[in-house]
Amino acid sequence: MDTKTTTTEALVGEAQRLTQELRDYQEGMTNTGRVRRALWQVLNDRGISQRRIADACGVVEHTVYTELRKHRQAKAAT
Repeated sequence: MDTKTTTTEALVGEAQRLTQELRDYQEGMTNTGRVRRALWQVLNDRGISQRRIADACGVVEHTVYTELRKHRQAKAAT
């Protein structure tokens, strides 16, 4: 998009569209995170270590620990 020749209204419209696109991505990330936390909890309940989950997913063990804690807190709040 050539911002020097595009009308202000067109730029505002594009800014609105991009903002909505970001909101949609955020919602998707939130939902994906929730599903992943639930899956990690199932694995952990089956005796799979947080280290093994972390290694398999390419994250540090503390991430798994934190996400499992979030899952338990969310479950307790409902």
